[in-house]
Amino acid sequence: MIESLEQKAPDVRDLKQQLNIAKEQRMELVIKLGEMAHNHLREIGGDIVSLKNISTDILHKDVLIYQTQHAITKLSANHQCQKCQQTVDENAKFCGNCGTLNINFIDPNARQVICGHCEQLIEEQHIYCPCCGIKQEGK
Repeated sequence: MIESLEQKAPDVRDLKQQLNIAKEQRMELVIKLGEMAHNHLREIGGDIVSLKNISTDILHKDVLIYQTQHAITKLSANHQCQKCQQTVDENAKFCGNCGTLNINFIDPNARQVICGHCEQLIEEQHIYCPCCGIKQEGK
């Protein structure tokens, strides 16, 4: 049997596995950074560049985790009203049966901006980036 050259789109299970691996790797980096910072403070020496590099690696894991969680949410979106369990169109802001806000609704008119720290596309009204947690400039 000849395998297809096309790459199969990941399913939710694959994404959740990737998410768990990224979270474990992030935690290992945080621990390593903490140990290095602790040693640096004790010795008043050490390598600040290494601390910054690990901090950058942590940011990359934060972005990967954020994007993977977003993909999982999109793939497993429950298109049912949280209150009455009726089917709700994914583009509907409110349930047509009971009027409850659709928690999966994304306002197409919401202005998007790029976070100055992690460079993820976020809604302009966010005070803190939902990916990296950094306060947005001018807020």
